[in-house]
Amino acid sequence: MLEKLHRLPAAESLDLAGYRSDFQRHFWTADVTWKLERRLTFREPYTPSWSAMAQGDWARSLSLAAGMRAERAEHQRELDRHGIIQRRIRFVCNPPTPYLQWELQLLFHWAELGEQIRVLPVEAAEALEGDAVLPEVVILGDRRPDPVMYEIGYTDGLLSGARRFDDLDVIESCRNEIRELWERGGDLLPYFHREIQNLPPPPPQGV
Repeated sequence: MLEKLHRLPAAESLDLAGYRSDFQRHFWTADVTWKLERRLTFREPYTPSWSAMAQGDWARSLSLAAGMRAERAEHQRELDRHGIIQRRIRFVCNPPTPYLQWELQLLFHWAELGEQIRVLPVEAAEALEGDAVLPEVVILGDRRPDPVMYEIGYTDGLLSGARRFDDLDVIESCRNEIRELWERGGDLLPYFHREIQNLPPPPPQGV
């Protein structure tokens, strides 16, 4: 189902502001969230750590990433208070793209704090793909009766909005596929120590 998602009609197409508002409205009532990250390069110019990486200041990028940990720890405490479990499958490549090398620095902190993150080689995604790459997907809700799913949209690598799906059969099918990929994945923390931690700084990317 995931590889067909781009051809299915969505319940609603949301611009960036609409997506963020809709996401916040549904997020805190979820029991489990599932996130599928397939693409290997994005742009996040509004995140100072990403901008430092893109400008070639890797030491500052890492420092800023570490500085985000306290806020994320408070976010995790709030998740725990609400009983929300977050699971993410992140496709990776070797060697990593500069974006991926940077993002995994953040995800390392998120995983240490409690997000359940696993990784799979990108070849595992390519084996499932036909006329399009797998989409970036977030599903809010597992057992609750009204889950919501978003196919995240990007323009020139920048987050630009989403298509929201409410069809329970479509959501269940996609959730099962994401869960299967997540169960096949390896834990992020040992992967990070083995493959990412000791890499040289990525080259400047420009902003």
